[in-house]
Amino acid sequence: MSKNNLKTNDLNDDLIFLFDSLKDPRDMAQVIHLGMALGVRIEFTGSSLPMNHPKVVGIINSWVKGFKEKPNFDNVSTHPDFFKRINFLKKKGYLIIGTTPNVNAIDLFSVDLSKEKKVIVFGTETTGLCKEKQKLMELMIKIPMNPPTSFFTISVIAPIICFETIRQKKHFEI
Repeated sequence: MSKNNLKTNDLNDDLIFLFDSLKDPRDMAQVIHLGMALGVRIEFTGSSLPMNHPKVVGIINSWVKGFKEKPNFDNVSTHPDFFKRINFLKKKGYLIIGTTPNVNAIDLFSVDLSKEKKVIVFGTETTGLCKEKQKLMELMIKIPMNPPTSFFTISVIAPIICFETIRQKKHFEI
């Protein structure tokens, strides 16, 4: 295996992407694919679609023929209660980082994502993380963007943050 390839379990122990109430089948399939491709644990909470939703399964199955191996979904899980899951992960020593387009949040490229175990939390596309859920976050980050753009969709923001996290981790290890 070349040094540029990732083993599926390379990052599973210290990086979780948690999506609260993800309801779009294409977005869900894309983040599951992201997790498989880059070795990131993907978790869904709240009223997210079930992972076995026919549309999610259909989308992933349409991509499977392009995969070298049959996909393994061991890195994906669902937890019904957002608050219980976040509190559990905090007790396990994870830094809980929320995402937001809010201008007062810390710029993604100013945050050191290379060292600690972390959970990066994504709210709904329509409302983001509500104030009550934001209070559970230890840090809120944003991706800088030029006006008039004021937000990114899940299918755009998740790969950007995932890539930056992996880039920092790889840079730190060199």
